[in-house]
Parts: sequence; structure tokens; C-alpha cells
Amino acid sequence: MVKEVISYLSLFSGIGAFEKALKRLEIPYELIGYSEIDKYASKAYSLIHNVPETMNYGDITKINEKELPEGIDLITYGFPCQDISIAGSQKGLLNDDGTKTRSGLFFDALRIIEHTQPKVAIAENVKNLASKKFSKQFSIVLDSLEEAGYNNYWKILNAKDYEIPQNRERIIIVSIRKDLDSNAFTFPEPVELQSILLDVLEDEVDEKYYVDPSKVKALIPQLEKKEISNTIRASGGGVPTDTSGI
Repeated sequence: MVKEVISYLSLFSGIGAFEKALKRLEIPYELIGYSEIDKYASKAYSLIHNVPETMNYGDITKINEKELPEGIDLITYGFPCQDISIAGSQKGLLNDDGTKTRSGLFFDALRIIEHTQPKVAIAENVKNLASKKFSKQFSIVLDSLEEAGYNNYWKILNAKDYEIPQNRERIIIVSIRKDLDSNAFTFPEPVELQSILLDVLEDEVDEKYYVDPSKVKALIPQLEKKEISNTIRASGGGVPTDTSGI
């Protein structure tokens, strides 16, 4: 049986984890393009997935959704988590002045989804998005997608429950266009983990991956200086408490 080739747009692509999943599931797809602002991640994406970097739309805020092709089947978007994560600034989707935070780039993904109307859109983010602290922001995300014409299914999944030896929890939001949704979607059931981290780590690592000891020695004072500076700013210390750079 020949599987249908789906048309696919990748946003906040990184090195293409969603794409790797599609390949492992043997789901054939035609890449419309990907959006990644980091030049190193873009280079890695291009090499890993054997596509030219000219397919990179770059900065998502500069993508003209009206120039994107029609009939997109799937859009994936792991929008930035820095302003939602426990380890981040926790500003949410918007700054105090109403401008978008880095996590607020969700609205750019939404803008593209609203216009292109893909059959399915899948988002990934840290589980803290579904916490009590961010209940208002999470409601904005779900309500915005519903208003765009989608039924939404979400769940916090852990990588260790799906054959990956890593305790890594992430929220997944699957949005299915209402005119296509049969209300039959369910998340996959957990499977028993058969491996441990030692099973996937290499016994020997090539020396080219080691950092030069002299560079480490030079870097330590810089890190110590930055840590002291960040501690002073976080505690007040008579100086501005802007911790946006931490």
C-alpha cells in the first residue's frame, strides 16, 4: 500500500526533531520549507535532512503568510519556551508593555496557521505552560487555535514512556481542523522502556569532541564573573534587577 505524501511546513525547526519522527514512522512528506533563525541549527537541519538551506524561511516574524502555498497538510511548531520555562524569566507570552516575548512568537505561528489552514498543526513546549501560573496564557493559546478553526487535544508526555531513556516531560498540542475532525484522536499509550542511557552512549568518544583544556581554563574565570554579576542583579544589590540576560 502506497502512503500518501503529505505537504509539510516546519516552524521553529531546530535540527528537525518532528521531521525525524515522520521518517521513523515512515510517513512520506514533501517539505514546503522550514523556519529557523539560528544559523548553526539551520546548517545542521540542512545536512541531517538533505535539503538546501535556501528552503529556510528564516525569522518567523518576517514570513509573509500570504505567500505560502495552499493545501498544507501539516504544520509543526515548537515555539520558544524561555518565557514559560521554570528556568526562564516566566514573563509569559507578552511583556508588560504588550509586546511579544520570545515565547510570544506563538502568535506568529498562529498567524500562519490562521491563513494557511493546515489539516493538522502540532505544537510542543515545556509542561509549565499547563501550570496554574500560566493558566491564562494557556487558555489564550487554546482559545486562539479554536477560533482559527481547530479542535485541540493536549497532554503532557514523558519521553521515558515512549522508548527514550530520558525523563523529559513536554506538553503536546494536536490541533485538527474542525471540518476534518472525527473526534477520534487519542494520544498513544505508554510503552515499557526496554533500554537505559548506557545502552545509547558510546563506549569511546573521539578526541575531536573534547574541549581543549587550555580553553576551559580561560573560560572558567569568565563564567565565574558572569555568575557573580547575575547573582547581584537578581538580588537587587543597588543595581537594576533586569535579569533578561540570565
